[in-house]
Amino acid sequence: MLPTNMATNMTDMGTLTEISDYPWRWRRDYLMLVAAVAVSDEELHPDEMELLKRWVEQFRLPPKSREAVFAVLKNKPLDRPRIERRLSRTDLVYSLMLDLMGMAMADGILMDKEIHFLRGIAENLEIDPIDFNILIEFIHSAHQAAQMDNPEPLYEHNIESAFQLMLKRNVRLFPHTLLCVSSPEYDLQLKERWMRFVARNNNR
Repeated sequence: MLPTNMATNMTDMGTLTEISDYPWRWRRDYLMLVAAVAVSDEELHPDEMELLKRWVEQFRLPPKSREAVFAVLKNKPLDRPRIERRLSRTDLVYSLMLDLMGMAMADGILMDKEIHFLRGIAENLEIDPIDFNILIEFIHSAHQAAQMDNPEPLYEHNIESAFQLMLKRNVRLFPHTLLCVSSPEYDLQLKERWMRFVARNNNR
């Protein structure tokens, strides 16, 4: 089972903001790309569908926008490059990429085909290739670390590197975003760790 949204109670801390505060067209485009990732391996896993449905609710999309998102799952033609270019002009770029990677990991496996697909989106979003690699390593490391009592130093390094990047790029984290899609407990630990990381760096 996918973790439920465990970060909602952290919005009071002032770091996590609501995606629903953004223009509905941005939110629609955002989730259309998420849906495209869900079917990029030509198979829609039940956990991917569950996650997408949850996010559609949390994004508070108008009815027609919801239909547009779910139409992507049925292989309706999608001008993906145009959508990506539109979103590249917003401050949602890195938040979106985290969610796209989270969706790709929702079935527990990040396939080479999915990584290639994500890399193409990242290029149109104008995400630096080095940044993309840091985020991919973060998603993989978080998944692996969640299964260990004492995570390997490499995983810890990759998580710390991603936090440094997120801080540098002023990445927005939203209550719906899953930093570890495979473990609700570890996802919450990572969000709390992120809060401490931000506070520590803001006090310097």
